[in-house]
Amino acid sequence: MGAGGSADAMKFSDVLILVGIGILCAGFIIHGWVGNIELDDEENQTYLKTAHLLNGDKLTIDLESITDSEGKIVIFQDSVEIEQIDFQLSSGEDYSAPTFTSKEYDKYSVEITISSGSVEADVDINRTLMLDFIIYPIGAAILLFGLQKRRNEMDVESIDAELESKE
Repeated sequence: MGAGGSADAMKFSDVLILVGIGILCAGFIIHGWVGNIELDDEENQTYLKTAHLLNGDKLTIDLESITDSEGKIVIFQDSVEIEQIDFQLSSGEDYSAPTFTSKEYDKYSVEITISSGSVEADVDINRTLMLDFIIYPIGAAILLFGLQKRRNEMDVESIDAELESKE
């Protein structure tokens, strides 16, 4: 510690509690950090999102038109075009492309291209096995183990006290 001070060593239970809380917070950030991307015909004409999908995973694509706009959505499977959807939207109109379901494990890409106007795009992946949610039980287990270990340490800990006698 700086300035010649000293600090007690960090207890293992404190480390487990810190790691458990960190894992849970990271999970919330990973799953909660979803943002729409704004595309327009001047600056951001194309948006590309790539993901490895398992059999049965679903891609949902939602568009919200800011101005009158048109463009296309193309889905690729390992660089081979498998589906193309053209769209034309009025200002303020919402559009949900038909949900795409993967047939096998592979690398899939979604490319949204705007030829005129501007839209907000949201591409979401719905997993069938929910493997990305395994982080929550792992973080909770580590946190609970750390709390239990701390409770055991507090029960065993000796109490230091100074006894003064009255004279």
